[in-house]
Amino acid sequence: MNLDEALRLVHTVGAAVSLPAETVGLGAADGRVLAANVIAATHLPVTDTSAMDGWAVAGDGPWCIKGFVHMGAPPGVLSAGEARVVPTGGAVPTGTSAVLRSERGRERDGVLTADPSTALAPWTDVRRAGETVRVGAVVASKGARVTPAVIAASAATGVDSLEVVAQPRVAVVLVGDEIVQRGVPGPGQVRDALGIAVPDLLRAGGALVESVEHVTDDPDALRQAIDRRGVHLVVTAAATGHGAGDHLTRALDAASAHVEFRGVAMRPGHPTLLACRPDGVPVLGLPGNPFAAIVALTVLGLPLLAGALGAAAPQRRRRIAAEPFTPGADGARVVPVCEADDGMRALEQGPSVVSGAVHADHLAFVPAGGVAAGGPLDVVDLPWRR
Repeated sequence: MNLDEALRLVHTVGAAVSLPAETVGLGAADGRVLAANVIAATHLPVTDTSAMDGWAVAGDGPWCIKGFVHMGAPPGVLSAGEARVVPTGGAVPTGTSAVLRSERGRERDGVLTADPSTALAPWTDVRRAGETVRVGAVVASKGARVTPAVIAASAATGVDSLEVVAQPRVAVVLVGDEIVQRGVPGPGQVRDALGIAVPDLLRAGGALVESVEHVTDDPDALRQAIDRRGVHLVVTAAATGHGAGDHLTRALDAASAHVEFRGVAMRPGHPTLLACRPDGVPVLGLPGNPFAAIVALTVLGLPLLAGALGAAAPQRRRRIAAEPFTPGADGARVVPVCEADDGMRALEQGPSVVSGAVHADHLAFVPAGGVAAGGPLDVVDLPWRR
């Protein structure tokens, strides 16, 4: 399948996953996706406040100074001809007509006068209640990912908790007789490079990883693994190709799953597969080569999760190529790149060369015609570089 078609399809399939909403406190909301708009519960500023250190004054001067405004305490009332010392951000008393900055006033024997050059228009250096946010305003919109800025804005406007989309529960299935969990692999063996990396990438996309299961190259064992109950998504690694030991399609057939696509026009990541179980749970089959799996999960898996969460898919951005990028043999060539002063530069690559991603900032998509030095290059951020 064409890469752009596959991207649209995975987001659509993800959006069909039914996830409930839940309410969490602000301290547990970072990284979650909003299931409803955040609505301001108070004005911001809450009341009229001073924009500068100085004096809150009422009417024309000179003014008789009547004490201090204490932060956190009621500011009181001013009558015409009176002033009160006020700090930046302090609530100004009822009756205040302006704030006289400290560098523009003179105090003597309890009487305040303004410099002759100072003209105090009404509300000078006063921040009016609600001038930044009004009660009932939308602070952050449904579908947005919660960031520290969203949390701060919510707290500032009197919100204590947020309604967020429940995290999709994911089962991870790693396939292969040759995989070893620890130490140096022997002849015919490979070290498990994905048992930690894939769950971590899924968590970065907002998922809750329920299980990580290793199964042998056996169709029935794989069928049972992909049929796990109580999850919203199954992600497998390996067994997606066309070799004698690649049993995923056979296991999907046995599970009566519908294959949406088998193969995407990009390299690495070409053997990626997407299917849906009869109960609507998507099954994303990643290639077994480590870098190919990371590419497929970043490019296709994260948009799938975004769709389930009701969020927008990660967007490609346009950058400049610092060097020529040659085209691939079939569809888009996906290249790990880092940002240099003169643009994007390629790093070591290949479906099994995961070390090339260690220093990468983005994945670049090289079209069929290639990209000349200085030409436009589309990239997507790697999750750990955001």
